[in-house]
Amino acid sequence: MSGNLAKNADAIVIASGWQPSIARAEFSALVDSANTSQFIHERVLICDQDSATKIAQRSALISETLYPANHSLYTDLEKHVELVISWCKEHLENTGQTLAVRANKIGKKVEGWSTRSIEQSIGGEMFRDGWKIDLTAPEITLKITALNHNNLTEEEEAENPPQIIWGVKSSGTSTWDERTAPKRPYFKPISLDPRLARAMANIACPEEGKILDPFCGTGGILLEAAAIGSQVFGSDADSRMVEGSRDNLKWAKEIQTMSQSAKIKRGLATQLTSLWQENMPFDGFAFDPPYGLNSWKSDDGWQLFIGALSSCGEVATPNAQLAALLPWPPKALGMDLLRDDFGQGENDGLAQTFGKSWVEVVKEVNAAGWQIESTTTIPVHKSLARLLLVCQRMN
Repeated sequence: MSGNLAKNADAIVIASGWQPSIARAEFSALVDSANTSQFIHERVLICDQDSATKIAQRSALISETLYPANHSLYTDLEKHVELVISWCKEHLENTGQTLAVRANKIGKKVEGWSTRSIEQSIGGEMFRDGWKIDLTAPEITLKITALNHNNLTEEEEAENPPQIIWGVKSSGTSTWDERTAPKRPYFKPISLDPRLARAMANIACPEEGKILDPFCGTGGILLEAAAIGSQVFGSDADSRMVEGSRDNLKWAKEIQTMSQSAKIKRGLATQLTSLWQENMPFDGFAFDPPYGLNSWKSDDGWQLFIGALSSCGEVATPNAQLAALLPWPPKALGMDLLRDDFGQGENDGLAQTFGKSWVEVVKEVNAAGWQIESTTTIPVHKSLARLLLVCQRMN
């Protein structure tokens, strides 16, 4: 966490409240690794302007971005009103634009915080300083947000005190809802949420490039990858899925939500070299392999998954990324699967997929030529969760 003094930051990215752990993985993949970045809250990333712009343009998990922006640990309302006003005088130039001040909070209530009071106090001072106030359609929106955490222990609260962020709103919510499955020509109830599909495409191919989904199904990942400018390739063993994906990609091009064409073939995920000989190698892979309810309890699908993993490695560039969804037991949600002593904990045996313990999974994923970079668990319903597995090709 930052110290008591406000810290300068180029930009602030705020994720939506839907699956913040996925947003964290996606934002981390998209941020420029050469620049400093820091998550100061489960939904808030401090980063450079270029990274914030890239995330805003590509992610479906954006609430909004602020630029220019700043942040500080929260002390009391009066001091923060003075701090924000002082910052505005230094960083905002009044050339006649209209302005609105908006305040809100993320997380549980912060003691002493009042959105109305901070809006009125800062807005009033900005008006007295010569700014034109327009609360309906302002040219500039100054956002001030109090950040707090939910469901922390007293010890965790002491380590993660409330903070305040502020800045000029530079972009807003993504239009992901234009591409929900029921709006497409061909869909199945099991179709991926477009926000998750977009996140997987971004994680697998953060610099665009060539991305392959060897279990393309109804084409959800292909749609999102094409929309962010990647060169898209997909295959499926089911001819109905292949035709359905083609129909969906044609529809997406007609409504102008994709900027790239896609190539889709019928074929097995375990035979990618012969299937894609003319198009390999690929920079990224993103897929949701087929599995039934409670697949995390059985061996069904494991050989298909590990075979696909090996096959992806055969057609991958040396530093290729891979994002895959696996069935996961709800009792194992939120576990730190990458800790050094995993397997020795009392509840570590709960972590399993396709009938394999997590320790076995790591071993076989490595044997297939991939290094696990991160994991994110996703609740679905009482009897099923999912694991988002992110890997890098081992040289």
